[in-house]
Amino acid sequence: MENGDWMKYFYAWGLLFVIPFTVLWYIGCGRRERIKMLISGIGFGFFSVTLGCFDVDYWNPAHLVPSVPLEDFFYGFLFAGILPGSYNLFRKKPMKGKLNLNWMLCIVYTILLLVVFCVVIGGLHWNSIYAFSITPLLVGIISYIRVKGEWLDAVITVATSLFITVFVYNLILFIYPNAIDVHFLCETVSGIRILRVPLEEWLFAFCLGIGCTYTYEALFNLKNDKKESVASVGQETGNVGDSGDATA
Repeated sequence: MENGDWMKYFYAWGLLFVIPFTVLWYIGCGRRERIKMLISGIGFGFFSVTLGCFDVDYWNPAHLVPSVPLEDFFYGFLFAGILPGSYNLFRKKPMKGKLNLNWMLCIVYTILLLVVFCVVIGGLHWNSIYAFSITPLLVGIISYIRVKGEWLDAVITVATSLFITVFVYNLILFIYPNAIDVHFLCETVSGIRILRVPLEEWLFAFCLGIGCTYTYEALFNLKNDKKESVASVGQETGNVGDSGDATA
């Protein structure tokens, strides 16, 4: 590898800036939250690899292994591991339910994804990044309603997603200032940048935060017990709920 060529692999070495957040969140959360982070991360990691086949109209990052988007998996794993655990890190509270996977909701979300991609990319001919953004936004809204969520949890998760995205991008640009100009197809999107980060990355980070707030809970039939949340204020975070209930 010639001197300086390593910078084009920013998508790979940028992972080093995300890992500390994942480790911090993992240490700060309890056992059940860690399980949620792990399941969410693995699921979204494979999901990211699949969707990575459609983003050639948005950017062209160099992969360490040509034609094998390993980086997509690890970014999906790390981000979907951090975000679902964000509000748990700051607000310790139980979720009530049977903790059984809702296969019907999985099918509904899959159909929703296909419809969004067909309409946005096939029908409207918009850039794929907008389909990537709209899908988690809609999934997140549906999950929020099913779980009977609290707006503060969504705010914490979205803020976390936006902060990490801007922080990581600016570290990458500090090392490799031309990363966006060289590897992003800016002419196919708005071309607007805020704090050096493309507007579409802000949009995606926002929508991903919404999508990651309660999707795990919705898929595993958990609901927010607001009465229990109020009653548990001041109690130790290690308390376990009634027999038969599960804590997310």
